[in-house]
Amino acid sequence: MDNEDLKSLIIKKIKEQIPKLLANNHSRINLFDFSKILYKPISNSFVFYNPVYKNKELEYFNEEENTDFLIFENNKVFIDYSDNLFTFHKIDEEEKILEIDLDNQEIKEKKSNKSEDDLAEMEIDSKTDLITLSYFPLSISHCNITLCYEQDLPQVLSNELLIQFLNIFNMVKNDSLICGYDSLGGGCIINHLHFEFLFLDDFGENIKSLPIQNLENNLLFETKLKHKNPDEISLFDGTTTIKVSVINKMFFGYKITCELGQEKTNEISSMENLYQNSISHIINIFLNDFINNEIAHNLIFCKKGTEIFLIPRKFEDNKHKYNSCWNDLAGLITIKDEKDYENINENDIKNFFKNEISLDENKFNEITETIVKKIDSVYEINKY
Repeated sequence: MDNEDLKSLIIKKIKEQIPKLLANNHSRINLFDFSKILYKPISNSFVFYNPVYKNKELEYFNEEENTDFLIFENNKVFIDYSDNLFTFHKIDEEEKILEIDLDNQEIKEKKSNKSEDDLAEMEIDSKTDLITLSYFPLSISHCNITLCYEQDLPQVLSNELLIQFLNIFNMVKNDSLICGYDSLGGGCIINHLHFEFLFLDDFGENIKSLPIQNLENNLLFETKLKHKNPDEISLFDGTTTIKVSVINKMFFGYKITCELGQEKTNEISSMENLYQNSISHIINIFLNDFINNEIAHNLIFCKKGTEIFLIPRKFEDNKHKYNSCWNDLAGLITIKDEKDYENINENDIKNFFKNEISLDENKFNEITETIVKKIDSVYEINKY
């Protein structure tokens, strides 16, 4: 379908919801006074401070008073979904922005426009992906999106779910869309499958790209996912080249990009989808290893989903003075305290990432070697 500008629609819906939050004296209304948010460049990063963040973090995520959010203490990246913990079913109606169907790339009708029969059918509709207000927004377009909202999925990714999510880039005309995913232990403490997104052009000319996109990286391997066994049936288009590079500045991680081929070797309905199966498959091989070995991780999506950063990392214990979610690793760092915001310097950021986030070099190299061997055992790859 030809979607209207999704960013404009989301911002329109958010502006409609803010008066409702205000009218109900909602506890989160002050978070959306973006005039209070401060940010500044520090070396290759940007640091953000909102005076409301600290109080709201205590209110929502106080580990002594609110047991709904204590899953980060388990040091597990996979925990079964449970209604006993906080989920997006527990948010207020004013926090819900828009329902979409990523599978079919459609914006769904509002419930108020539907008949009772249609509503009854919607209750079992597993294709609803729900966009909601961010808990700690950096800008007006900063939102959560809960995948398959009615299916009650835990915060863990599969190949199919990743392909489904990448459809958001097909629905958006604005090239400044960036998205992120935090695993449990990787900055996420809500075990209900969700991503976050925002549009960098919210910041005008001040932030044109994510700082992580400018980090030095070294090419590890590239592949078109051609099977070494000629008897295997290829599930991929055969022209899309996936390149995996290593980041070793600030923290260890991977930059995964794809280059679309000019011709289709298989019958695929749309050029939009050529890269999704390939890049999702490679990422899923990494994720399976992380999940099996209880390695927390973050994903950052740029350039319409053709450039993805994957960071295996130490477990977050929610006790640091800086946050360590996807946007922080991307270089949009949120600071909890005003004095820390005023005094932070480049060394503070480097030391935080090195000591509190990054895996040690030996562990990272061990993970990398294991995964490359798995890929190399099945597909033709060029190693560098």
